[in-house]
Amino acid sequence: MRLERLYKLLVTVAAAAALAGCASLPQSGQVGESDQQADINRDVAYTFNPAGPANDATPTSIINGFILAATGIQGDFSTARQFLTESAAQQWDPYTQTTIYTDRPIVDATGDNEYTVELVTVGSLDDAGVLELADDGSTRNHEFSLTQVDGQWRIDQLPDGINLDAAQFRALFNTQTLYFYDPTYTYAVPDVRWMLNTADQTSTLVTALLEGPADYLEGAVVTAFPAGAELYRDTVPVSSGIAQVDFTDETLRGMSELARQRMYQQLELTLQRYPGISEVNMTRERSSLEFDEPAQGFVPAATSVTTGNSQVGIHPETSQLVSYEASTMSALPGFPNVANLEPIEPTINRDRDVAAFLNADRDTMYVANNTSEAFEVATGTDLIAPTMDVHGWVYTVTDKNTIVAANTNRTGQVLEIMHPWAGRDIDILALRISPEGARAAVIVQIEEGPTQLFVTGLIRDDDSQPQALGNTFRLQTDEPPNAVEWYSNAEVLAGRLSERERVELELVGFSGTSINFKPMLGMTNFSTGAGNIYAETQDNVYLRVGNNWRAQSDAPTQLSYPG
Repeated sequence: MRLERLYKLLVTVAAAAALAGCASLPQSGQVGESDQQADINRDVAYTFNPAGPANDATPTSIINGFILAATGIQGDFSTARQFLTESAAQQWDPYTQTTIYTDRPIVDATGDNEYTVELVTVGSLDDAGVLELADDGSTRNHEFSLTQVDGQWRIDQLPDGINLDAAQFRALFNTQTLYFYDPTYTYAVPDVRWMLNTADQTSTLVTALLEGPADYLEGAVVTAFPAGAELYRDTVPVSSGIAQVDFTDETLRGMSELARQRMYQQLELTLQRYPGISEVNMTRERSSLEFDEPAQGFVPAATSVTTGNSQVGIHPETSQLVSYEASTMSALPGFPNVANLEPIEPTINRDRDVAAFLNADRDTMYVANNTSEAFEVATGTDLIAPTMDVHGWVYTVTDKNTIVAANTNRTGQVLEIMHPWAGRDIDILALRISPEGARAAVIVQIEEGPTQLFVTGLIRDDDSQPQALGNTFRLQTDEPPNAVEWYSNAEVLAGRLSERERVELELVGFSGTSINFKPMLGMTNFSTGAGNIYAETQDNVYLRVGNNWRAQSDAPTQLSYPG
């Protein structure tokens, strides 16, 4: 195993952070597999006290001093603004973007009083706090221009945002999780953000919740809060473990009891993960709101979708679909004999009464249930492993770039799903729908470059029919993957399968966390669910126990958990 990628970088650059002022920096963290935030210390707010501009400082010193001064978040970055002209200080928005870098910034003069700053980047945060890690060795250039004010150099043109080295970033930011709903309000969908670790972070959390989901979730999730919802007071104080969230009268005016209860639940899901908060009190301009009985139609939203311990697989001798649980292989009750179809790549729904698979030629996708025979639901060429959602749809990719979804209820309905890579010379190698059905993990091969792993929102119509994949959020992996599975609601397991090469599975969290598992020579398949991970070679099936792989005798092949 290894620690979070930023922790690895932190060890090498911690000395640079000490230059910014007095702060105690963490040098290690916990390793966790089921909670991508397990190593985040949210109880400590670090304070840096960087120096302002020195008299008669050179332009290069002013630029370096400004970059370092971004660690001083007090007073709306008041120290950093001292390095700017009056007009630049008013216009500069430090919250637009945060660039995370390693090594020292390289400042080069490019013209009269104009300079370029080159940064070796680890990644960046957008204005919503969504972290995207960069490829190794990536660089980013920022342009600055300076002028003299009363004989002292000051920056008068600069990009919005701040730049922090990895150690400074790790000290000043932590992760928090907002929750939104799938369109049916049945499931709570996590939205992981990095936020400045300030004393008023609770109000930042609620404000972010009111502003809506991250870009990659737009159109795929919904919120209970109306457009323009506002806090009555800017703070969200916490007393005796109770967070007081006070809304304006206009925010709640005309809202149904059902809508208010969904708002309250969304606040609870988001705030009760915050240290020291055990209860949320939602008020209306300081007047109490009572939620005595659940409103008609209100259903507590599930924060996870359990897969159970049973998998579907292929019997190695009979080529039948079988169930596998607790080292025991058994027939799927009521399912037809599908051996004549030469099934591969099976999957099953969470009720375990509908399965889908491909034929050996990968030109037909079938569905099997308790009817007398399996039936064809989609055809194409080079179909990839199917994936099923909670609404009765099964997905595959044909012709390398066309995503199709077929209804599993014998309706013959097949939909083509629009996606960001449509019409481009890009191959989609893997597609897995998230447990709650609001997101998809997608691996694409872009021309001759390395494969890339993305998460994107799955947009549906009012009848829950899938329509399109939305904006993308790239997840960084150590090795270019060709297979992916959902491990939890905010983590995926990815790897580059190969019959003969060394394969190392990687657990990737949406906060930038990454854990590598003990490699295996010649892994051809893996599955994960209920906290377990199985891997398959050409000769055997293995269960991950601790950090080792334990062989499983008499197991089916091509194991797959529901989904």
